[in-house]
Amino acid sequence: MNLSSFRNGVYSPSLNLIPKESTDLPKCEVDFVWVIPEPYPEKTVVVIGECKDQGRDNMTGGTQGTIDATDIEHLRRVADALPRKRFSTYIVLAKLCPFTADEIALAKTLNDRYRRRAILLTERELEPYHFYERTKLEFKDIQDYASRPEDLANNTAMMYFKE
Repeated sequence: MNLSSFRNGVYSPSLNLIPKESTDLPKCEVDFVWVIPEPYPEKTVVVIGECKDQGRDNMTGGTQGTIDATDIEHLRRVADALPRKRFSTYIVLAKLCPFTADEIALAKTLNDRYRRRAILLTERELEPYHFYERTKLEFKDIQDYASRPEDLANNTAMMYFKE
């Protein structure tokens, strides 16, 4: 996977986030945080993410590997806690299998009319050197060589959230 455009950032996997006592934020865990500093007047980019494996079939009682409403709500609240005046926040949902219709619907709620911040990645995007090497064969209108979180969020909207 080519991440050369993100080389100036700081990355940390698996963090337990514990809010200050005076805030109404949940204790939660994120699978990674990526901070990409930008010079003034640009905003610092913060990418937070939830990663799942292939999981188990819900029919057999397993939910491992499924992104649920609690995951989405925790990520949303963490992202919303960062001041929009100073930070551009993005939320990555990554899985090693296709997203379910329910997961896509939940992810769509992370965006609003004027802000695209949901980034969905599956093994199709994570395996090749360039994110969209395989994906562009199916989705002709996406930006093939997305190099910024904003590009990834725009591609996600075109792939999953068309109306």
